[in-house]
Amino acid sequence: MDFTSIVLVQIAMFYCVAMLLPTSRSNTSLKISAVVVLIILSMSWYYQPERMSKIGIGAWIVLLLIPMSLMQRLESLIAKSQYLAASRLAKVLRWLMPTDGMWNYHQLLAGIEVAQTGQFEAAQAIFDRDRRGDRTEIGRSATALLYRSLDRWHEYIAWVEARLTREQLQLDRSTTLVYYLRAFAETGDLRRCIAEVMKLDRDRQLNTQNLQLLKMYILAYCGRVEAVSELFHTLLSTYPADIHQFWIGTAELAAGKVEVARHKLTKLQRKSTTDRCIQQDITWRLSQPLPNLDKLTPIDWATVAQIEATISQDARYSIQTPTNAATPVTNLLIVLNVLIFCAELAWQSKAGNGDFSLISWGGLAAPLVLAGEWWRIVTANFIHLGILHLGMNMLGLFYLGKFVEHRLGSVRYLLAYLLAGIGSMAFITYFDTRWANQLQVTVGASGAIMGMLGAMGAIHLRGWRQTKVAAAGRQFQTVLFSVGFQLIFDLTNGRTSISGHFSGLTIGFVVGLILLQFGRRSEVRSR
Repeated sequence: MDFTSIVLVQIAMFYCVAMLLPTSRSNTSLKISAVVVLIILSMSWYYQPERMSKIGIGAWIVLLLIPMSLMQRLESLIAKSQYLAASRLAKVLRWLMPTDGMWNYHQLLAGIEVAQTGQFEAAQAIFDRDRRGDRTEIGRSATALLYRSLDRWHEYIAWVEARLTREQLQLDRSTTLVYYLRAFAETGDLRRCIAEVMKLDRDRQLNTQNLQLLKMYILAYCGRVEAVSELFHTLLSTYPADIHQFWIGTAELAAGKVEVARHKLTKLQRKSTTDRCIQQDITWRLSQPLPNLDKLTPIDWATVAQIEATISQDARYSIQTPTNAATPVTNLLIVLNVLIFCAELAWQSKAGNGDFSLISWGGLAAPLVLAGEWWRIVTANFIHLGILHLGMNMLGLFYLGKFVEHRLGSVRYLLAYLLAGIGSMAFITYFDTRWANQLQVTVGASGAIMGMLGAMGAIHLRGWRQTKVAAAGRQFQTVLFSVGFQLIFDLTNGRTSISGHFSGLTIGFVVGLILLQFGRRSEVRSR
């Protein structure tokens, strides 16, 4: 198999294994599909190895990628309160994911659409006909959406406490639990909401996104306008602008900025949003009192202050950079790599495959570097073997580069990037000179990108050691996991430069630690 096929098969295998881990939140249908894909990959390797990539990758795309893409689209429609369109999509998706309540999910979504036309009893009758709804997470989530879409918070609390056990509620750890805790605050019991959220935080019983959402609710009800705004610019930046504006308006109401908040919310309701749930939320917000903050004890206020502090820390060490963060060097590097690759393709098309050589374009070959062509340790960082090679590297650069540039600043970030890239190519030259048995040609930006992973590790490690911030410690563990994953990937590939990857990683880590002391913010082988 060629390099692209090997990488795609590796990605498919790792993807399937990850879905089968105990920590995976994938539903039963997807786990069954992951097992089927692994069996198909194994059988094709044994019986038809020359067709393994086509058969295995085809199965991966059909059985996993397409259903998961449709599921993401479904979740997007639900988030925008487009329940009729979501119901139609769910009716198709159930044939690919028939388990865990998905078979009847389209009926429940249609019921929510009915409820939004004012026919709540008719919608409730649809839900009552689905007798399995209470026994599946997706059915319980749909019920939560039903009550939430009409702001029937008292009734939702009563439904949960009458129909669900504590174990079921804890098992879901998603929409059901999030709206249940929000319901307490909406009905005046903010103290219970705060206590339950902090328990979830201590026990790590909720995924990070939902936990941050619950903390945002608390901060909004307590009038912490700046903290809510910061959350929506960082950790919750993927949520639609309508939701941003609604919760900032809620925070301003709680902070006593009543006229300003009412004007913003009324304008949002009448002119800006087409989301019927947001429109209903605004009607509820302007007609119902917010939780009485006088009932909060000094301990509660201390907890709110702690939430506000941890939000700022989590935002600082999150892989997500603020939406308004300027990262011009990362953008420039991505554009430069893409343009050079386009030039490669144009030259290859003109000259033909037989006359095209990565060496002639500046690829790294140790004998040529030792012969005086030292510039190859620079140019090789900007040349790529194929579209998959380029795409994977640029995706890594997009996420890692933006984070490191935001934390170190553009000049220091560029210095770290170039030192990691050039240093890794220099190490490959030394390594190949000493131990390579044949001419090796190395190209790709991944030495520099692994350097950015190392720099990210340095940022998190320094933050954890100096301030003992839990978020920094967790992110450093994630970096270590990524390093381990990369090692397994390299060892099972055979066409990547392990020496280049891990020399770049080491250089980036060391350079990152040094720059943080002065920073302004605390065969062809591919790499």
